[in-house]
Amino acid sequence: MLNIISRSIYNNEVRGPKKVVENLIMGLKKINYPFKINGDLNSCKRLWIHDDISALKKISDLDSKIKTIIGPNLFILQEDIPKNIDISKVVYIQPSTWSKDLWIKLGFNKCPMESWPVGIDTDKHTPSSEEKNIVLVYFKSRNKKDLEVVENILKNKNILYKVMIYGLYHHKDYIETLKHTRYIILIDKLESQGIAFEEAMAMNIPLLVWDYKNIDFIKNKIDNLDINVSSVPYFDKRCGLIIENGSELLDNIDKMEKIWNISFKPREYILENLSLEKQAKDFIKLYEKHYGLSYESGFSEIKLNDKVWRNAKWYYQIYFDIKNLVKKIFYILNIH
Repeated sequence: MLNIISRSIYNNEVRGPKKVVENLIMGLKKINYPFKINGDLNSCKRLWIHDDISALKKISDLDSKIKTIIGPNLFILQEDIPKNIDISKVVYIQPSTWSKDLWIKLGFNKCPMESWPVGIDTDKHTPSSEEKNIVLVYFKSRNKKDLEVVENILKNKNILYKVMIYGLYHHKDYIETLKHTRYIILIDKLESQGIAFEEAMAMNIPLLVWDYKNIDFIKNKIDNLDINVSSVPYFDKRCGLIIENGSELLDNIDKMEKIWNISFKPREYILENLSLEKQAKDFIKLYEKHYGLSYESGFSEIKLNDKVWRNAKWYYQIYFDIKNLVKKIFYILNIH
């Protein structure tokens, strides 16, 4: 049995951290693996602290039989970990190899670290039979001049398109748009996983990625970082095309217009590498790898107690709602 400690699960907005916890839960259900949400920290042998920093402060006091995995939605960099938190007895997960390698290159050695991406719901996100009459331009955190370059090309070529800016759309509108999308032009900074794009790939929609290779948020921290960073860490030639320079856009948009529906199999890639079942199994097997708690034994384990962690209490959920609203307002004000 797995005890999941998460605040994001109560967030009304569909964002990456919420997807991580919800998709793992869907995967656990598919493999019939028992779990509880925001139980007392000592209530299960397997504890996952997904995104709650306050729970980290309690791990040094846990019963020795409780084995803990933390992350990925906790800290951007290792220096963000409060000095009064001891994580020496946990396993820290990062969503991708590059994000794990970055921490290690920056000197992280406080605990074992693994890369683990959450699975994608391929039952909900399936190919659509609707007319594919638009190109979706997905923009996130880049220079708006990059967006203008793409829009100008599409306008000059009379290609019907729609722009979606991260943080300024509802998830249901995104999914509805994908049903009519031939391919996506992705203008993004670095992604440690990129769940939204993987959902599009699950719908068999290929991507034209204007990739981002700069680790600009750690400038002056280290001289040489030989790490293969990307906007799409989970991607191969079945998923679409990748370019690194704006000068390559024109030719590659022409190419995508010709081959978007004949040369790519992005859904195949997702089913092979990021299914809900596979990633749920991979997650639970981390407890076997690092703690000797076998995958099979977890199916028959029972709760050690019926108490709950404070996240499950109604007044904390109201607090989370207010906090999330403030974050959204702050984000929108900064976008404009």
